[in-house]
Amino acid sequence: MQTNDQRYANEVFLNIQAMMDDGQAGKYKTVCKKAGSLVRNSGLMQAMAFLKARGQRQAEHHHQTLLDHIKDELIGLGCIPPATNDITDYIRTTSLSNYMIHTRQILKLLNWHKRLADTLILQEEDR
Repeated sequence: MQTNDQRYANEVFLNIQAMMDDGQAGKYKTVCKKAGSLVRNSGLMQAMAFLKARGQRQAEHHHQTLLDHIKDELIGLGCIPPATNDITDYIRTTSLSNYMIHTRQILKLLNWHKRLADTLILQEEDR
């Protein structure tokens, strides 16, 4: 039996490992390191809307990649239904109690994203 932290870390690890050889890995790493504080300071829905809006830009697809990873991880953990297509729409329309639960779950995932991206992705963002 695994702890919740182990389950969350395992889900995130696979996605971070897949990003290690990506050309945008440095930018993805930066987004991972900043996303948790964005959620804490602005709120979950505002942070997700920001990631979605920025992810629609051609040069900044790493924002959308992080959103996709969060959705896949929540599905893998059994936190949201497998048929969820758009995580922002799902979060926007869920009940208040579920919104609060998902906020905590996503903050846990983003904490693991930050830790593992900082450890595994050696590339830094080009400035």
